[in-house]
Amino acid sequence: MVIVGIPTFGNKGLNEVMNDRFGRCNTFTFVTIENNEIVEVKSVVNDAQGAMGGAGIQSAQIIGNNGATEVIVGNLGPNAMNSLSALNIKIYQSQGGSLTVKELIGLRLSGKLQVLTSSNVAAHAGMGGGMGGGRGGGRGRQ
Repeated sequence: MVIVGIPTFGNKGLNEVMNDRFGRCNTFTFVTIENNEIVEVKSVVNDAQGAMGGAGIQSAQIIGNNGATEVIVGNLGPNAMNSLSALNIKIYQSQGGSLTVKELIGLRLSGKLQVLTSSNVAAHAGMGGGMGGGRGGGRGRQ
């Protein structure tokens, strides 16, 4: 039995579209596969999406707590990568685009997804961080 976790936008099951933002996705869709057949699909809210920091690590914990043995991701930072690896979760790279959970599972079952062995985006500092994000220098104020 394999349980695949996929970051998604909502709870439409197999018809839901993957969200490329692992730590900031709205939900995770978990697909249980036995003998190359889908036997269960469930959606879980990502409580880490609004975290000021550590969303990737917390999201990896959600993946592990739901028994996933594999994930399919778009973008994955180094902290989430390390957390998933520590949980012995196999990580597959999505082929991009607006693919549905059903399409991604089909690609996984046909061996068309590549295993991701290192993070593919830089570490982020939470939800923005402020402190100089604007570039105007305050000259527009009266």
